[in-house]
Amino acid sequence: MNARIVDFFESNIEDFISDLDRSEITKKSYRTILLKFSLYLRSNNIDTPKSRNLIEYKEYLSKSISAVSIQKVIVVLRGFFHYLARNEIYPDISVGINSMKLTKTMKRDLLTVDDVLKLLKIAEEESERSIESYRNYVILSLLATTGLRTIEVERANVSDLSYRDKTHILYVRGKGRDDKSEYVKISDHVYSLIEIYLSKRKDEFEPLFITHGHNSHGSPIKTRTIREIISNYLQEAELIDKNLSAHSLRHFVCSEILRSGGSLEQAQQVLRHRDISTTQIYNHSLKREENDSELMISEKLFK
Repeated sequence: MNARIVDFFESNIEDFISDLDRSEITKKSYRTILLKFSLYLRSNNIDTPKSRNLIEYKEYLSKSISAVSIQKVIVVLRGFFHYLARNEIYPDISVGINSMKLTKTMKRDLLTVDDVLKLLKIAEEESERSIESYRNYVILSLLATTGLRTIEVERANVSDLSYRDKTHILYVRGKGRDDKSEYVKISDHVYSLIEIYLSKRKDEFEPLFITHGHNSHGSPIKTRTIREIISNYLQEAELIDKNLSAHSLRHFVCSEILRSGGSLEQAQQVLRHRDISTTQIYNHSLKREENDSELMISEKLFK
């Protein structure tokens, strides 16, 4: 693909991105997806992409990323080519491109209560080694009890901590939202861990969790670092499975709410899913042997 066509596509990518009513994080993700597609066109000398090239690109991506990730790519490409066609810049070659077939069960294995207790024990035992180790223990405790996303932990500030209806809370900013209307409740135990961590810091930095290195002291901890922290704990606990990750703690929280008799609506509220169908995926993943509904009905009828 010649440089002129590449420049043409990439200049329209920026126009498309600038018109989006999305958070900066989402825009960055969209830009990356579109620039990778542009690079694919260039690498394969595709001067005028057609629908079949999108199909070929789907097949190319299937060798390296999941169906869920490919579906996100398709959504972004559809939006981009809709934009080009609407502005009479280029035909909409995404018409007729099928979505990926996604299963309605969780792809990641679920952590059990015993698994999480094992992780917490390891983290607690290591917590006195350094302030970083204590910070990591607090982050694990917060993730395992609130279901926060790693990006939400990164974006959390000390000022987001509050007290409401006799409960400690943390206002949440993440996943494309910047306002402070949503929050998670923090148990007294976890809140005390946060207080101890902040007292150990002896600083006035705004981020709730910071870096403690010589070169980057005081910067907000990044999602990549949080994932590495949890990955290391999983390895130490010998919970070595490619499907387990920091996000598995979010799955754990949702599953425990449902296992404990909580409703889908309660789980949705805690995890802040916009669509309850996302929460239902967690519900479907619960093991059949744990569903004793028939026995409970029988017990009510034949007391």
